[in-house]
Amino acid sequence: MDKLGLIVVIAVAIAFVIPYLYMYFSAVRSVGKPAPPLEQIIGNEINTDQPIYFYFMSKNCSMCKSMTPIIESLGSDNPNIITIDINQFPEMAKDFHVYGTPTLISVKNGLINKVKLGKLGAKKIDQFIND
Repeated sequence: MDKLGLIVVIAVAIAFVIPYLYMYFSAVRSVGKPAPPLEQIIGNEINTDQPIYFYFMSKNCSMCKSMTPIIESLGSDNPNIITIDINQFPEMAKDFHVYGTPTLISVKNGLINKVKLGKLGAKKIDQFIND
């Protein structure tokens, strides 16, 4: 491979790896920190003694299109699963430090407990919710 080809490969790798690493480390840093005030988001209908799961998605996200039906089917059985479209509620995504979709966040006792980035299958989503 000549030098130009190597430079192009490195530039493309940097263009995709750096943003992902930023999103990943932002998510990791948010674990253990206080969640935004949940009363404004969920009201008083949901039992806050149980973990609350936030699924941040976007309608134009290809990975979200495959995850959303799984989340919706789980959400029909569990009222503590909340789907948030970041295009409609960008401030909420910013408050939770969500910089990419799909993102699953678990909040327990007012603290961000767990965060998962990227596409997850049904088994991984079930593990995230039931662990």
